[in-house]
Amino acid sequence: MKGEHTSAAEAPLDPKTVSESSPPRTRTVKRRSVAGSRSNAGIRFFLSKSDSNGMPSLDRELDSESEAIIESLKTGKSYFVISEWKGLADISKKVPLIRKEAVTSKRPNSI
Repeated sequence: MKGEHTSAAEAPLDPKTVSESSPPRTRTVKRRSVAGSRSNAGIRFFLSKSDSNGMPSLDRELDSESEAIIESLKTGKSYFVISEWKGLADISKKVPLIRKEAVTSKRPNSI
């Protein structure tokens, strides 16, 4: 009698009832699209000037973050990631909506 009493938690699980009662767990991974994660629309990269004295000073502009990282490694300087935004108000509906929009300015070509 002592060993005959088992609780539901201690009872062995039947694989047939387990698979029928709950669906198998699947793992889904959300990934950003390559175009979305590498899009540099409105984002600019600059090396810092060495004589900044605590105040951020921008030096040469670079085309991509990977180029900024490499130049930072070579020169020992830090780099800045700058994004420019503009506030816009949409008053076409009853409730005004304030939103932000990335500014895409034309950069001068480096020679």
